[in-house]
Amino acid sequence: MIPRRDFLKGGAATVAFSAGKKTFAGIYTKDQPVAYDEKSVILNGHRTLVTCGEIHYPRSTRAMWPVLLERSKALGLNMVATYVFWNFHETSRGNYDFTGERDLGHYLDLCQQKGLSVFLRVGPYICAEWNYGGFPPYLRDEPGITIRTMNAAYTARVEAFFHKLAAVVRPHFASNGGPVVLVQVENEYTNVAKRYGGEGQEYLRWIVELAKRVGLTTVPTTTCEGGAQGVIETSNGFTIPPERIAAVRKSHPGTPLLWTELYPAWYRVWGGRNPMPRDVREIAGAILDFVSRGGSGWNYYPWHGGSNFGRNPMYLQTTSYDFSAPIDEYGGITQTGVYLGQFHAFMQEHSSIFLEGYSSDSLDGEHRTTTWTKGSDQLLLVRGTDPKDARLLNGKGETLFDLNAVHSKVEHSYSETNWTTVPGGDEASSWTMWKESLPGVRQDKGVVSIEPIEQLLLTKDMTDYCWYSTMLLVAKAGAQEIVIPYGGDFFYVFVDDALVASSKLPLHEDRGAITPDDPVHPRVVANVSEEHHESGFRHAFTIPSLPEGAHRLDLLAVAIGMVKGDWQIASPMNFERKGIWEGVLFNGKPLRNWTMRAGLIGERSVSAPTKDENIWRATGTPQPLQWYRKQLAVPASLLSGSAVFRIDGNGLGKGMIWLNGKAVGRHWLIDASNAPETPSQRYYHVPSDWLRQSNELILFEEHAVLPTEVRLQVRA
Repeated sequence: MIPRRDFLKGGAATVAFSAGKKTFAGIYTKDQPVAYDEKSVILNGHRTLVTCGEIHYPRSTRAMWPVLLERSKALGLNMVATYVFWNFHETSRGNYDFTGERDLGHYLDLCQQKGLSVFLRVGPYICAEWNYGGFPPYLRDEPGITIRTMNAAYTARVEAFFHKLAAVVRPHFASNGGPVVLVQVENEYTNVAKRYGGEGQEYLRWIVELAKRVGLTTVPTTTCEGGAQGVIETSNGFTIPPERIAAVRKSHPGTPLLWTELYPAWYRVWGGRNPMPRDVREIAGAILDFVSRGGSGWNYYPWHGGSNFGRNPMYLQTTSYDFSAPIDEYGGITQTGVYLGQFHAFMQEHSSIFLEGYSSDSLDGEHRTTTWTKGSDQLLLVRGTDPKDARLLNGKGETLFDLNAVHSKVEHSYSETNWTTVPGGDEASSWTMWKESLPGVRQDKGVVSIEPIEQLLLTKDMTDYCWYSTMLLVAKAGAQEIVIPYGGDFFYVFVDDALVASSKLPLHEDRGAITPDDPVHPRVVANVSEEHHESGFRHAFTIPSLPEGAHRLDLLAVAIGMVKGDWQIASPMNFERKGIWEGVLFNGKPLRNWTMRAGLIGERSVSAPTKDENIWRATGTPQPLQWYRKQLAVPASLLSGSAVFRIDGNGLGKGMIWLNGKAVGRHWLIDASNAPETPSQRYYHVPSDWLRQSNELILFEEHAVLPTEVRLQVRA
């Protein structure tokens, strides 16, 4: 490791990247657009204090990208990070789409136009609270596959994807004059490393080498909480403790300290705890502490969270991914964003002394002072035990930036714009409805099997819904019990076409083992989360009373997103299951002779109901499994400006929302576990570019409710 004071002499070893060649140099030239050393990333010969924010292109729309990037630049970011979402681009096996809303190249072009560098996190695994952690669902069913380890079936598909991706993104690398200056491969591998052992470490080495072979390493390569050698190792967390910094310095000498994921709050799951936003002073204090220990760059995860449109979120993740981020779900700058904009201006103004100055620490009671010295200039950071209590002073002792004082000024001057109902958008009488057909009257024959077939084998994750139908023979009238030993994610139980039960709440994000124990292949516990909720896949239903004789049983299995990681199922991700996979017990005995039907009649294009106007009727008595439709008029004056829109889902139950044929996302008015009568999500972002003057809103509602309180709202 090179002593910090040696950097002042210009004698540090520096890794420089240009046209794919790695060299060592102490002098930075225009021929080396990206370099790094222990002190910092160096862009075009200049040490750079990386002020980065995560903005995921699939979680907003193409029309939103320019505004989001402009606002990010105005708030002091010099870099934007994004994952590459494999399953967003490989829409089916071997079929790739990089056009329209999936046009990653255009997104990178916009970043460059707005003066922002890019930190591209290519995966293949991304986590991100995204469906299947970014993997295409077909990957699960590749013969012989084990995901995220050195497995031939897995690495073959990763290699095919990386070749395709490299052709798209290489022109946008800094080595080719583009904005991409850093590339991350894999993601948080330490969470699963124990499970895969030596083969997992071989896989990490392989993925770094693959990135090099396909041309993804003409700029510096990183791993995030992964530990691969030959790359920059980065860190995640609400804070980065000193022991983590020491570990990175030891394992990856000569590389800069970068903070890949700095969380402004946390994500929400249906029925889980509603997390509180972090105090922005705490965020700024954590950054200052990191910089005082040699940190030279941080990335807000996320800077703009956005929305999980359609069926894109992971298991149990809400449609909103707002995350209490500095730029909110709709693209508006929050009070946190305003504060951080001022903080960034200060940090960049003094970046030279942070990155090139000699630093020393001193303790005075409960106060710690870090002093940076560069020539005759000094900068002091003074903080107490409370991370919000921090001030930056010059060498004369004059306060330059006080976390509390700036917060008071921002809080006093910031005001939020109120939401109002779009004129004419609240007539309850304008709703019409259509009843989804139960299996007993459907015309499709379905798939017949003695045992129930696991849902994803039937649906290929193209729908959340799958029917399982059979007959019950009740020997003695009275209460009856139905048990699904292993099932997911949520079930409705219909007997003789009547809804009699549904899965118990709450559901758990980490549910324990997804399959029974196998003594031949003992389970490896790789993460403490895997030991939670050992019976998280068991669903038991008591039917209060059934008369003697034969009865029709229909189970509607409802998926709520595929898992994002091993720990949610205590197994490799290729073990992911939906529906029923270990049979069904009726009063303790197995049920046989099943018929399965994938999907709902109405969702076959959201479509099917709208084609035939004769099937729509005026709303009447609410029943489960109904489709609702409403025409919405939006004044042209609202569409021509910068207004943003949302649907108020008050009064809804659970289901799906479409607007003008576009899937807004899953809805579920379920209370948060830590806030009774406060839902996990009530409001749903509708991008303004999806709207026109005349609009069609369609809801699928699983519960027996009427959508009479649903409104379209605007913030202008």
